[in-house]
Amino acid sequence: MRFLFLFYIFLASFFGYGQQDSISNSETQLVNDIIKAEASNNPQLKFSQFEYESYENLKITGDPEAITGPGYKKTELRKTIKQTQVFYAEKTSNYIYSDQYGLKEQITAADMPGFNEPVYPIYNINFQSSSAYQSPYIIFDNKYINPVSMQGLNNYLYAKGADSLINGREVVKLNFMPIKENNPAALEGQLFIDKETLAIARAVYTTTGDLNVQAIHNFEYQDELDIWFNTERFLSIKKEKDKKELELFGARFQVGIEKTDKKKTTNEDLYVFLKAINYNFTDNLKTEYGRRGLTKEVLDEAIKKPAEYWEPYRTRSNNTDDEFASYKNIDSVVVATNITKKLETLDKFKVGYYPVGFFDIDLKYLIKYNNYEAFRLGIGGTTNEKLSEHYRLGGYVAYGTKDRKLKYNVNAGYRLNKEKNTWLNVYHTDDINEFAAESFLTDARVYSLFEPRLVNIPTFYLYREYGLSLQERLVPSVISEVSLSRKRIDQTTPYIFQLGDTSYSDYVLTELKLGVRWSPYSEFMRTPNGYEESIKGFPVLSAQLTKGFSDVIDSDFNYVKVSAKASYTRLHSNKSSTEFSLEGHYASGEVPLTHLFHAYPNAPNKDRVLQRFSVAGRRSFETMYFNEFFSDKIAVGQVKHEFAPFIIAPYLQPELVLITRYALGDLDDQQQHLNIEFDTLDKGYLESGFELNKLIYGFGLSAAYRYGAYHLPQFEDNLSIKFTFYLEL
Repeated sequence: MRFLFLFYIFLASFFGYGQQDSISNSETQLVNDIIKAEASNNPQLKFSQFEYESYENLKITGDPEAITGPGYKKTELRKTIKQTQVFYAEKTSNYIYSDQYGLKEQITAADMPGFNEPVYPIYNINFQSSSAYQSPYIIFDNKYINPVSMQGLNNYLYAKGADSLINGREVVKLNFMPIKENNPAALEGQLFIDKETLAIARAVYTTTGDLNVQAIHNFEYQDELDIWFNTERFLSIKKEKDKKELELFGARFQVGIEKTDKKKTTNEDLYVFLKAINYNFTDNLKTEYGRRGLTKEVLDEAIKKPAEYWEPYRTRSNNTDDEFASYKNIDSVVVATNITKKLETLDKFKVGYYPVGFFDIDLKYLIKYNNYEAFRLGIGGTTNEKLSEHYRLGGYVAYGTKDRKLKYNVNAGYRLNKEKNTWLNVYHTDDINEFAAESFLTDARVYSLFEPRLVNIPTFYLYREYGLSLQERLVPSVISEVSLSRKRIDQTTPYIFQLGDTSYSDYVLTELKLGVRWSPYSEFMRTPNGYEESIKGFPVLSAQLTKGFSDVIDSDFNYVKVSAKASYTRLHSNKSSTEFSLEGHYASGEVPLTHLFHAYPNAPNKDRVLQRFSVAGRRSFETMYFNEFFSDKIAVGQVKHEFAPFIIAPYLQPELVLITRYALGDLDDQQQHLNIEFDTLDKGYLESGFELNKLIYGFGLSAAYRYGAYHLPQFEDNLSIKFTFYLEL
């Protein structure tokens, strides 16, 4: 294909244009002109507002005999396809645009045969860009360089084809293909450009790597608005030369060929087809824009449409009776195989829960290990919506085999507002916690099979806490929580907080906390079940204010703490990424060491490198020893660059990550903290290293080295070598 394209350019230059430079300049000038004319041709630039209606159906189908051979991957989606020969979903939408609030898809009807209500995360998948002008262009959540963009000029070869007519208007065919043959972010295909307006009248994008993908946009010219309106979109993903995993609402499935041995292969003929029909374009808003800050909104009444609602839309999209005959038995198969339950289990397992009836077992509490308790055995969880959508009851119990003490939590919550997920909670906890481990109220829950730092932490304190909290999503991009608590602190070490002439080993804290997390560039969807983040944008910003009160419910200290953090990830076209994070904490007043700050150290206090061999954390300083530094003001920064996976074999695709971390801190009145020796970070702490992840079963290796002002005399004391563990569920 590439040879034919280059040969075509040669013939065109030889017979039609003269020198190669002249054809290059001609095509480049045409693309430049198309880009300049976009303001008059792209509806989102030409109109201050518009709307249109759309019907879209998605079909994933396959040969039931072909998907049962050796190597068959038994996801629930594939089991459905095996028995029904098709997975099907359809929806109708209003696309509403305002230059003040942006483009929003308002889903007016949604159907997914076999499910009582749609599996909403499917709508978070961007199967295909709704506009041929979108840059980058999206196919199945993968970003590609749009050929009619300034970036496209540096990444594509262009060649004019024969002129033709579309809607009675003259168009010129413009072929394009990547300059670099193996550019994973480039497409190839054809654009048909209106000679008069330089608007796109038809677009065909293809990729022929692991998958054979074709995305098509068809347009019709509307005289009254002088605009080419995108009336149809098509997407097909078929097998090419190798299997390829895709993911759909939590279930991975493969498209392509499943190789079993050198002599025999088994076809895994799973195909993805998407068809969208757009109509009734107008530059007036007839529909209420509705809630701001959303890119998708599934209306509450969307899932209640009768069967006859869909008939005219299916007729409009030219689906045949034979096609729909194959869908009618999906309901019974989904019920019989209990697929809804299995998808629910998979979804909750990703965040560390296992649902059993109306109760979700919290897997985080089953078994842990630390220096104070040794093995910590426990069980916990919370009631779910099957018991009630208005209230929840939860908690945990845990027992340490070394300290032989029982720890527990009990909590209850009442939902005040479903749409904003507003919960009023009360809780009581009797447990242990790490010295100086500040956490953010609004941090998203993260589940890991084990917590690497927990194994090495040497210093804990005991606490008994009573409190209440209010959680709410203020707007789609802002999550907030406020809490009021009283804690009784007891020591497991000889630590003493000396305040004037008074010594404290045990004390009471009354705290008011206010936390917010803001994702200004994320995109959000609203469903009848609430809000979901559809596209994670960066930066993500968090802030927290803590006020400690003295003489309130017998509390001892008066203080203020302020914390903030920001994270930003830049995704590169070669599938590598660079992540930046910055975190800062400040405390003023009478704050004991238990509630100050550290820089997340993760080096056990052992002499030799191999004695310190453990598991690396995600944001911890691997060469910094526990209890080596404490601060009442601290800033921590990290830069991580992750290269694209090295594809050695389908089962071996390691990832190399380069990491540098820096911490700067200080501490006033260090003499107040007795019976514990530590330093401050006022000279700045540096470490750099690498991770080689996913070598086998999620395990990898990491190495890091400390240097700069806190470099130690002995070489091996500055060195860290550890496992890494990244498990994809």
